[in-house]
Amino acid sequence: MINLYNYINKILVFYLPDKAEYWNSITKCCIIEKPLEVGNYYLDFSSKAFYPQQFSSDGIPLFNYKTYLNTEQPVVIAQYALGLLSLLAKENFNHPGLEKKYLNVADWFVKNKQPFKEGIGWYIKILHPNYGLNAPWISAMAQGEAISVLTRAAKISKNDLYENVAIKALVPFEYKVSSGGIVNHFNSIPVYEEAPSTPKTMAVLNGFIFSLFGLYDLYLLNKNKKAYSLFNNGIDSLIKLIPYYDFKYWTNYFLYEYPQQYYSSFTYHVLVTEQLKVLYILTGEHILNLYAKKWESYSKSFIKKSIALIHKISSSNKI
Repeated sequence: MINLYNYINKILVFYLPDKAEYWNSITKCCIIEKPLEVGNYYLDFSSKAFYPQQFSSDGIPLFNYKTYLNTEQPVVIAQYALGLLSLLAKENFNHPGLEKKYLNVADWFVKNKQPFKEGIGWYIKILHPNYGLNAPWISAMAQGEAISVLTRAAKISKNDLYENVAIKALVPFEYKVSSGGIVNHFNSIPVYEEAPSTPKTMAVLNGFIFSLFGLYDLYLLNKNKKAYSLFNNGIDSLIKLIPYYDFKYWTNYFLYEYPQQYYSSFTYHVLVTEQLKVLYILTGEHILNLYAKKWESYSKSFIKKSIALIHKISSSNKI
């Protein structure tokens, strides 16, 4: 019933974005200039602080997905933390209660890190056999968002432990999916995989970009050369890949089924548009601004989003 409700809400928000519920909430770019240090997150994640499901006794959000009940899913946990951060930023980082809750969630990433090669990762334990995802698996999105949480925890607390964990979380970015890492290739272009499928490259765009945010955050925190190199490599890949996501009137959710088109939901389409706005501010790469403006115009067109919705309902319902 909950999944059906979410599906109906996804349809509704094509025309009534303000009606978006938690899982489909819209997170807009909230920076206007290139940051000089780690601070507020790049997107306004305030809505993610109001988690609608259960919490553990330690204050950690628990995720339900199909038969997986009350699981600790690192992406869900990181986004809840970043929601708290957005609220904390609105208080000028002067709210002891929010700070305590934020650091408590950051501590989850310290306590629950798992070894990977010479580094660490946070494993997702949900099986997706249709896409060749055999649990447990490391996600670039989870790694990047965890790094974003940890770098800010390091700055807020002045505790080097968070920074050290974030540095070790870079290691999966250096290994291919075939070796358990998160690097796949699409048409010989490397991509950091939100969902590291072994049969084919999935290349989910928003997860790729969230991982880039995390890499940039670590660079901002301590000028980490490896993080900066991985970030720049990712930007180079994104510039080459971005045309594959553009239908000329809407966006492609992922590249797993390419050249078949898989239409984004409205909120996902807006999300990747806002993410590109952020990356343009961070990098100055004009092609990212070009696509951000194009995609924003798509979402403002009644005709274009109506065509996208028809395709979404008829052929793109799996994710």
